[in-house]
Amino acid sequence: MNLIVIDDEPIQHFIMERMLARYVSTPNDYITYSNNAVEVLAFLDKNKEDVDKLPDIIFLDLNMPIMNGWDFLENYKRIQQKVAKPIMIYVISSSIDPGDISRSKKYMSVKDYIIKPMTRLALKKIFDAGIDSTEIN
Repeated sequence: MNLIVIDDEPIQHFIMERMLARYVSTPNDYITYSNNAVEVLAFLDKNKEDVDKLPDIIFLDLNMPIMNGWDFLENYKRIQQKVAKPIMIYVISSSIDPGDISRSKKYMSVKDYIIKPMTRLALKKIFDAGIDSTEIN
């Protein structure tokens, strides 16, 4: 399983690293941590046909410098049909604004909106649901 965590806060990377360790445990699995959504978008576009390099899940913060989560989602939407496999995106935000939650549901690639802090229970639900149970792309 391949995961990308996009968040500009180093503490969030640390928290996610600790919690995700139990779900990503084989030599073929990887987790990439990034504080730059522009770089992740470029990576996805460059590797859109390489299913081994593409992530299964992206955990996306909304409030970030350079490119925020909303801009990432808009730009990803433009390349989504060219990506060789479905990628589930989980928005993880400190925003409790119902408008943000509703807005996130307008993106086909967004599987769920999770209010920070991420919990073990929320992660368990994500991984118990399984990667193959969705048809996002």
